[in-house]
Amino acid sequence: MKLLYFLIFTTNLVVAQNPDLLNTKWQITKIVGELLPGNLYAPSMPYQQSTTFSTSPPQLSISFFNNVSANLTFSGDNMFSVNNKSCTSGDYMDDNGQVNQFFGLLCSFFNVGNGHYYSIQDNGNEKTLIISNSIFQEIHFKSANLSVKENEFAKINMYPNPATDYIIVDNLKPNSSLELLDSSGKLVKTISSIKFDRTELNIKNLPSGIYYLKVDGQPIQKIIKK
Repeated sequence: MKLLYFLIFTTNLVVAQNPDLLNTKWQITKIVGELLPGNLYAPSMPYQQSTTFSTSPPQLSISFFNNVSANLTFSGDNMFSVNNKSCTSGDYMDDNGQVNQFFGLLCSFFNVGNGHYYSIQDNGNEKTLIISNSIFQEIHFKSANLSVKENEFAKINMYPNPATDYIIVDNLKPNSSLELLDSSGKLVKTISSIKFDRTELNIKNLPSGIYYLKVDGQPIQKIIKK
């Protein structure tokens, strides 16, 4: 009976999360904090950024050129703690270090073992998510309002990442083309006129390092080849 009560209690904690947190794809707008030099706005870049939360399993996923992945414990209506996290560390070369600096703050913001609080404001056409940590910093997000074309690219999934031998790309449109570029921008792989919505890209013989995937000329994701 005690086990049953425990399962019901923990299930209710998950269900109690604001559905907007879980059902919205978020985009980071700025980081603010007492120890930071004013508001640090997210630098622009040609790669899509997105932040999502899930409860099965409880997880945070941020793609901002590099990636933050964290396992969470939701402990109330508007609170979670970070159990562990990982951050990738590729260098963005095109903006004098602004993207790298901003991502470094993103990675360090989510302190393992500490509580993080969030609030969501509905502004009519757009929602705002604010997450605060234990050292008086905040990350501000907006709900992603994507165009029809951006929505098509946002649906594309690519995995695994990091990868060793191959990557799978799915949710493609008919006759899509893929391009894989190395960190210098050199084209190293291409697949044209893909007939199906899913394809496999063989990277087994490529050197370890950072690569970039384009679909129909649109930058989609950074790939780490082990």
